[in-house]
Amino acid sequence: MDLINLFPVLDEQATAAKVRSFFAKDFERLLRLADEQPSFFRSPSYDGMPKSPSVTNHQEEVAVDWLTSDSLLAKSILKDVDTAITHCTYLNQTILFYRYIKCWPDWKVAQKVQYSTTRYTELKVVALVEFAERLCVQKNHVDLRILKSVKV
Repeated sequence: MDLINLFPVLDEQATAAKVRSFFAKDFERLLRLADEQPSFFRSPSYDGMPKSPSVTNHQEEVAVDWLTSDSLLAKSILKDVDTAITHCTYLNQTILFYRYIKCWPDWKVAQKVQYSTTRYTELKVVALVEFAERLCVQKNHVDLRILKSVKV
């Protein structure tokens, strides 16, 4: 069995465009609604050491799930965004964090990751697609993916 047939085929360019739009428009609004700053997000770090899961307060989770205010929903989506970025490969984390969280211009991010601007542009699409795939499986299931049309 070919596993690739089990999953939808993405239109990578359209998905990347939708993620760019999310960061340009929706992301700022989420920050405002959650009363957060971009510093809410962690810088990419890779030390090679395994991580243990964080301890959670289940009573607090129940209370948060029960409440449905815009602020709590926005904060929950921002946590999903943070998790999705953190779970990306280190290179993609770096591209996403510095370009969309720190708002560095593309040329500066290209220098940071030490790639030519042409190669960086290709890698940015890969990073945006990975982010979209990782975001859609988080708690709020925000799906920024665009599927390719199936030709009959």
